[in-house]
Amino acid sequence: MNYVGLFTEHHVAVLHDWLSELGELFVHLEYPHSGGSGKAYFVRSLEDIKNLIAQQTHTEIEITIFRAIVFPIRGKDYSGLLQQALQRIPIDQYYQIVVPLSYPHEYERLADGKGHDELRQDIALLEPSQEIAIGVHPYDPPNEEFEQFSGGRVKRLFFGVHKNLNWYSELANHPTKYQDAITQWFGAARRAADT
Repeated sequence: MNYVGLFTEHHVAVLHDWLSELGELFVHLEYPHSGGSGKAYFVRSLEDIKNLIAQQTHTEIEITIFRAIVFPIRGKDYSGLLQQALQRIPIDQYYQIVVPLSYPHEYERLADGKGHDELRQDIALLEPSQEIAIGVHPYDPPNEEFEQFSGGRVKRLFFGVHKNLNWYSELANHPTKYQDAITQWFGAARRAADT
């Protein structure tokens, strides 16, 4: 699949401006009907976005690019980071603690939980001196809560490619049964190319 073709010149211009402003964007990829929970990346250039999208081979995909620093509480001073997190993250809010690796690496989740007590415990268990990032994943709370944590409306670009049915066992097991119907639908040239 060539999902890079989904992006128009206008999309590229928007992403250029977002990267120029923030220096980093959060890209979340979902693969419907694959049984997984998707992947997420911090990207810092248009080239990174293009390469990431070009590598995708699933037949179905959802691509969301967020114009936000998604895990904004960052550093190595865990005590100071904890104080910032307790001030910024509401008391009963879900949070994640991650290693803010950049593309081509997927970000690494170290801990997640809900509430200040769990956050204190999770930070206390971390290896010291590793750079971490704390925040609210955009899909954990309702959108309004994520935007409240982020300080306002969060723009995003979304692309989705879905197929309701891309494989039928009857066709795979008995192709001659459907040959006339497929030829009528697609034409003789299509059927000849498939054989």
